[in-house]
Amino acid sequence: MQRWRHLSRPARLYLLHAALLTSSLAIIGLFFNLAILALGYPIRFLGLLNTVSIAVAALLSLPLWWLATRIGLRWALLASALLQAGGALLFALWPTPVPLFGAVALTGAAAVLFQVSAPPFMMRYSDPAARDHLFSANAAINLGFAGLGSLVAGGLPALFGRLFSVDATAGVVYRATFAVAAVGLLLSLVPLLLIGERANDERTPASGDDGQDAIGSDDAAHDPIAGTAPPASRRLPRAISPLLARLPAPWRALLRRPWPLIMLLIPPFLISWGAALLIPYLNLFFKQRFAVGDATLGLIFAGLNVATGVAALIGPLLSIRIGKIRTIALTQALSIPFLLALGFVPLLGVVVGAALARQALFNMGSPLYDAFAMERTAEDVRPTVIGLINGAYSVGYLAAPTISTFVQERYGFGPLFVATTTCYGLAVLSNYWFFVRKEWTGRI
Repeated sequence: MQRWRHLSRPARLYLLHAALLTSSLAIIGLFFNLAILALGYPIRFLGLLNTVSIAVAALLSLPLWWLATRIGLRWALLASALLQAGGALLFALWPTPVPLFGAVALTGAAAVLFQVSAPPFMMRYSDPAARDHLFSANAAINLGFAGLGSLVAGGLPALFGRLFSVDATAGVVYRATFAVAAVGLLLSLVPLLLIGERANDERTPASGDDGQDAIGSDDAAHDPIAGTAPPASRRLPRAISPLLARLPAPWRALLRRPWPLIMLLIPPFLISWGAALLIPYLNLFFKQRFAVGDATLGLIFAGLNVATGVAALIGPLLSIRIGKIRTIALTQALSIPFLLALGFVPLLGVVVGAALARQALFNMGSPLYDAFAMERTAEDVRPTVIGLINGAYSVGYLAAPTISTFVQERYGFGPLFVATTTCYGLAVLSNYWFFVRKEWTGRI
């Protein structure tokens, strides 16, 4: 409790911003697909809208990472919320094809800005004593208020249906619901505005907050993670130095010593492939394997969300005692037997318990990994580094879901559980080999 009270006022205001933002976005997420179909568009148009959102996010990633470093983290968060509100208002006021494409483009860009700004912002306004609690509280709030927003949003269509004397599934009802979400997104700006500018809010030092050489620092003379000078095999060839000179200074620093960044990206890359093969289809797994009803399925997945939120709050208690990266490696390793039980035990009660344990253990360290990465990153490249980490977590979703459906049709879920277990196991080994092994050796 002392550590929770130690959170700074800006950190508490940021958490309030995250709560308002997440609950408003949950309203949009709950009704977006239904609203598009209710407005008379074919399902192919819905797929095209989703593709445009992802494509815009991918195409604008590098410019938006650079923009976040130029305008400052608070302004980047403000811009993200404004873009989300603009997308919701476009949908509510002008739901014709071209504005709808504009709306999803705005939300795609907003998502990138938020992802690359939020972790560095939390890093700036926290100290080592409270940092793990702040990152974990952020994750728990995102999950909890997403559920709360969905719960409240569920009654809005009926309310607007009675108000407008139309059916609760009419397009105008969903447009009014999106207008409510836009108001919530605009309200989320208030906590950020109350934070104000710090005197050094736009500073971009080349070292970590913990007094150690940081990834992305030109002044660092050694590998900040391995603790030794990077060998020639880990440096880029001198022949490309003229090309580096054309890049922004923070990116030049990353490319001159790429190995520490590569080590940070390998575990999320492996996790993304394992998750994309299986996690999007767990509802189908429960339906096909145990023939559960929709109400039971909803209860199971609500329990998974609660387990994840509670686990995010427990993570810092472990990290205080054994450290961030050891907590991540340990909890992810402990989750693997439960993943296998989920896939191969034929009893529904055991499978549900295994799913809850797996979900809690594997996701317990996710906020801590962001904090771990930010602590080892120079402030001016934190938006770029967290953007690359989020990209590594997402890359598997480009192909693995299609592979998964092919395997499901021909072989069922068994091979998918084996493949996901393999990917997760390799991610745990990567974390241990890169980050834990040397620390344990040095302490023995």
